[in-house]
Amino acid sequence: MKLVVMGDFHYPRMADGPEELREAREHFFSGMLKAFLEIDADYHVSLGDFTNEGVTEELEYVFDRIKSYGAERNFIHVLGNHDAYSIPKSDILAISGQQRYHKIETDEVVLVFLDTTKEMNRKDYGGEVDPEQTAWLDSVLQQSSDKPVFVFGHHPIPNTTKLSDKPMLHIHPEYDIWPLMEKKNGRGYYFCGHNHMNSIVQKDQWHLVQTAACLDIPAFRMIEIKGGKVSVETVHIQDQRLLELAAHIGQNMKHFKPKDGALGEDADLTLTVVHG
Repeated sequence: MKLVVMGDFHYPRMADGPEELREAREHFFSGMLKAFLEIDADYHVSLGDFTNEGVTEELEYVFDRIKSYGAERNFIHVLGNHDAYSIPKSDILAISGQQRYHKIETDEVVLVFLDTTKEMNRKDYGGEVDPEQTAWLDSVLQQSSDKPVFVFGHHPIPNTTKLSDKPMLHIHPEYDIWPLMEKKNGRGYYFCGHNHMNSIVQKDQWHLVQTAACLDIPAFRMIEIKGGKVSVETVHIQDQRLLELAAHIGQNMKHFKPKDGALGEDADLTLTVVHG
């Protein structure tokens, strides 16, 4: 099984931006979505912050492009805090056609998709997992037995990947799901975004993989599970024009600040785990 994962995308409406910048936006974001969906995989996953302000205009743009560029792809969107800034989650899901949280189980792995966001709260962009979802996750992890589990959520687990020790850059300890995760039998993998930095760490039987924002590092994560081996690779965009546009847009749009050191070290770009 193969999955391709996109970090924080931050498609912006740029309502009051100059025409030149709006044209650059169209070229970059449409080009990135095409490149993403052209990669052959069983599932294509957005780790959240697919939009910059979560307004209807932005949401309709990205999901219309997903339908037109990747009609035959299995696309899954995990809610990010920016996605949930402006309208109720029920309205977001009506536009996206997605579920707030759910699981997919195959012979090889259990895929778990979480909602770690607050609703329409621009002041507190940290993460939380509501009690109903927490109880559901606990049941899913227990039922997985020793089968590998891939969990996808926007916010990091506290004190794991880079910057996840900072305020609002993790799931708040009050809603921390780590106590459920550490009871998991066998291997688990947690994939997140939010902090705009590539980072891979191991904590007990879990590997935690954080992915940089696309404007900082135009790239995707390729995940494969085959024959008892899990591998994660970073696939970089080679189109020089898209790379130039990413830098230009990231330096000139609201609600986004380029992140120094976003690429990370070599150990933050690849992972290989052989299951015994």
